[in-house]
Amino acid sequence: MGTADRFHSSRLHLQLAIALALAFAIIAFVAQPLTIAASGVAPLTLVKQLVAQVLSIVKDKEMTQPDKQTKLHELGAANFDFDEMSRLAMGKSWRSLSADQRKRFVPVFTSFLEDAYLNKVQNYSGQEIQIIKAYVTDKDYAQVSGHIVQQGSEPIGLDFSLKREGGTWKIYDVAVDNVSTLDSYRTEFQRIMGEEGFDELMAQIQRRDRELASTLGSPTGLPF
Repeated sequence: MGTADRFHSSRLHLQLAIALALAFAIIAFVAQPLTIAASGVAPLTLVKQLVAQVLSIVKDKEMTQPDKQTKLHELGAANFDFDEMSRLAMGKSWRSLSADQRKRFVPVFTSFLEDAYLNKVQNYSGQEIQIIKAYVTDKDYAQVSGHIVQQGSEPIGLDFSLKREGGTWKIYDVAVDNVSTLDSYRTEFQRIMGEEGFDELMAQIQRRDRELASTLGSPTGLPF
């Protein structure tokens, strides 16, 4: 299998990809509540309230798919720490990048992440999401945990990692069944960086993002 084919093939099967999409949907709608969190609303309470809100929107048959995607893009941009996500996804390779390369990488990776998750939101099929517990690892970091209930199979674990900066909580990672989104990308990105370099990594991410974007709004999307 060629480099591009390996990059195009996710280690996560379709069910896990859908779970990641649901996780993205939940945290992308954390716009107002995450801002309020700095004023005393607990992360657990925030996420529980948001699950009901988000699932209502995802199930809304009167709202068009493009409208849902627009909301997710806007809210995600306001509430994800994409700089931190980009740094963590690159791992040790981040240190070797120039300031210009970092500046170029962040928006490309951000677009790729959004389209990868949005591509799967359209495949939501009614799973129940339960948020169970939360804890603050220190004053500026928190974890919120729960699971996705599936008929006839074991629940899928769901964990949110949040970081507070300047009094505002932002999300920097999501893990499904103990598989971190960023860990999954880090292994592949470091391999491509070592074998073919930064420009080839950028080209592959951009190519994949174009493919994902072209399927948004289609009935099935890509099995990513």
